[in-house]
Amino acid sequence: MAFQVTVDLKKCNGCEECLEVCTAGMLRMQGGRAAPVEDRECLGCELCVGVCDENAITMTATGVSLSPTCLSLLGGLDEEEAETASRRRDGL
Repeated sequence: MAFQVTVDLKKCNGCEECLEVCTAGMLRMQGGRAAPVEDRECLGCELCVGVCDENAITMTATGVSLSPTCLSLLGGLDEEEAETASRRRDGL
């Protein structure tokens, strides 16, 4: 799933709190205000939304889905993780 981040420049006070919490490096300062760099980097965690006291940041799911190939690869990782967890429980 992809996300679109929007910053209301009239509300943003330029505190940079959102930049500090964003683990994806999604935001940068531009003209003294926060601005999204590239939406495709956004993980959808909403940390920036939560830390913004001015309620200047909104996040919208774009409805873009992962390709069947990506879903297949992620499914394989889930199976591998479950197998590893099972081994740990069994002491192997």
